[in-house]
Amino acid sequence: MIQKQDIFPEGSLAPCCHAATVTEVRPGLLLCAWYAGSYETATDQRIYLSRGDKTGGRWSWSQPRTLFDSEGKADGNPVLFTDSTGRVWLFFVTLQDGGWRSAILKVTGSADGGETWEEPQILSAIAGVMSRTKPVILPSGQWLLPLYDERSYSPIFWVSEDGGRTWRERAQMRTRIRLIQPAVIVLSDGRLLSYFRSSSGWVYRSTSDDEGKRWSPPERTDLSNPDSALDLIRLPRGGLVLAFNPYQDSRTPLTVAYSPAEDEKWVVLRDLEVGDGEFSYPCLIADSAGNVHCVYTYRRRTIRHATFDATWLLGGP
Repeated sequence: MIQKQDIFPEGSLAPCCHAATVTEVRPGLLLCAWYAGSYETATDQRIYLSRGDKTGGRWSWSQPRTLFDSEGKADGNPVLFTDSTGRVWLFFVTLQDGGWRSAILKVTGSADGGETWEEPQILSAIAGVMSRTKPVILPSGQWLLPLYDERSYSPIFWVSEDGGRTWRERAQMRTRIRLIQPAVIVLSDGRLLSYFRSSSGWVYRSTSDDEGKRWSPPERTDLSNPDSALDLIRLPRGGLVLAFNPYQDSRTPLTVAYSPAEDEKWVVLRDLEVGDGEFSYPCLIADSAGNVHCVYTYRRRTIRHATFDATWLLGGP
């Protein structure tokens, strides 16, 4: 089974709506954030938030509200994350001079399920360090935050040993291929697997055996991609789910790939969206009931939410 719902009516919020993120705060409660403005990097671009409560088998989303708006500057690339205590974290960037290369990374948090938020703090004052994908909890209990450098187009990995209070850089990858926006998962044996957006027309991958201190040389997968964001998760009962655009020249269709095991054999590929327009920047989570949620850009006019179960992943109706 699959269900889809727009978080707000198409075109009702802003001309450009993009880069959604989603987290489960508690069973039955989701938070979704994204950026919207006159156009990408416009000075009126801000972070919006909406809450979803499950009623009657559908998600009923609250009215979007402005979460953060840096006056005269664009805010973007929000990333939501709920830790084991129920605290919700939000990482995002604020542009300093109108381009992504000037982005400054910030962080804030909420202790009441997203009702109220702390004043954002600067996490990195190095221009160009950006967020896109959610942190992961390592076998040691440390947190790994995937980032990237918009200036050098290289992945960066930060680690926190104290539950997000402080961070330090663990690794930065330097490659001939431009790789950004790493999506990281922890495999059942403790290894890390990361998939990358690249400028080459293909998805790249890398692994780490030591919790992200060292990474294998990135290698090209057989999955094509038009230099657009992707996301990857490992299901609680095993198996991998990948959301991405599968063609090199277009951000349509938006496709979900399923690997029943951790061998990255994508035996089922199903399209979430087809047709003209842009369907992009997916964010995936698996909820406490075992269902998969994907939020994504729908023609830059709204953010769409899709939820589906294992039956749909395996090719069912």
